[in-house]
Amino acid sequence: MIAAVAATVWLPTASPPAAPKPAPVVVPLAMPEVVRQACLGPGETLIRLLQRLGLGAQEAHQWAEEARRLLDVRALPVGLVAEARWDLHGVLRSLRLVPDWSAEVVLERTKGGVAGRREARAVEREPVVVAGEVRSSLFQAVVSAGETDGLALALADVFQWDIDFHREVQPGDSFAVLVERVRADGRTVAYGPVLAASYRTAARRYTAVRFAANGGVGYYDEHGRPLKKQFLRAPLKLSRVTSRFSTSRMHPVLGRAMPHWGVDYAAPEGTPVMATADGTVTFRGWKGGGGNTVEVSHAGGYTTGYLHLSRFAKGLTVGQRVSQGEVIGYVGATGLATGPHVDYRVLRHGSYLNPMRLGRDPAPPLDERDRPAFAARAGALLGLLEVPGGVDPARLAAISSAGEGDG
Repeated sequence: MIAAVAATVWLPTASPPAAPKPAPVVVPLAMPEVVRQACLGPGETLIRLLQRLGLGAQEAHQWAEEARRLLDVRALPVGLVAEARWDLHGVLRSLRLVPDWSAEVVLERTKGGVAGRREARAVEREPVVVAGEVRSSLFQAVVSAGETDGLALALADVFQWDIDFHREVQPGDSFAVLVERVRADGRTVAYGPVLAASYRTAARRYTAVRFAANGGVGYYDEHGRPLKKQFLRAPLKLSRVTSRFSTSRMHPVLGRAMPHWGVDYAAPEGTPVMATADGTVTFRGWKGGGGNTVEVSHAGGYTTGYLHLSRFAKGLTVGQRVSQGEVIGYVGATGLATGPHVDYRVLRHGSYLNPMRLGRDPAPPLDERDRPAFAARAGALLGLLEVPGGVDPARLAAISSAGEGDG
């Protein structure tokens, strides 16, 4: 018997087909461009700024016309940043204007001409408690605490009816303020409204809480008493007193003893001058030695005068109603004056009063039905002032929702 032997024969298998080589990807090269930047100078127009960047007169007008749709080109701030991008052929492709921290205007060349849009700038908002001690001035104290002088102005605004920051600030005074800090590009660019604040002198502690009541938003002390009074303590936010009310003072120009029926506040020329109370403009013009003068009549037989102004607020006319804190003119040295200042005067029924002793009647008090919500909000916000530094946004939001909104 013959045995069959099975043999296993290994046959080579076919190799898998080679993967196709990827087609080369050609990445288009970005066209080189030239970037130029410039800042708007004092008294300079947008068209002149664009010409400095390299645009011809006709093209500058074309780009400025599109910009006019998106911002008020007549009120551009000094220092506005303009960034122009040009291609290699010397054609302007885009223009970016940054008028302020909140938004920018982007203009781009299109087939039909120039098209623009406004873009919100990325910002960070952080609630913080800022505290400090005064050594020489409120400005110095706020800057020493790491903030900008904008916060000093905001704090002065809050307490302007109770504290004369021109003459009552003393070394050793201290403050604390709860505010939302706005940051862009790694720096502080603005502040939200002051939510709560305290200012302590050697004699007493002043407090302020922002609260919506009586159809508006205002500031109240910890007991619910309104801070707003009929008259501001001064017509300027921050300055210095150079001459007080007197029945006999040596006149600096005429060189003889004369009554000085007002208080002189020195400040740089062009500093805004505010109406110290609601009222009606009764005089606007030149008044002898007082130079450019504005007079405003108020309830209760009061009249206030603002002398030596460099110019008047735009559009200000006799018969116009003005609100407390509204700008009516600007510091100057017109008339008989040796330097820029405002001579602030107060009359009642035709008799001069010392502005520094002016009675300050309060605004309407809180309604009784608002007091529980105010008490809860005031207690929580004033408590936060005890610990300087960042504040948890969720905690602050809970306080606002439990009490009264920020308005």
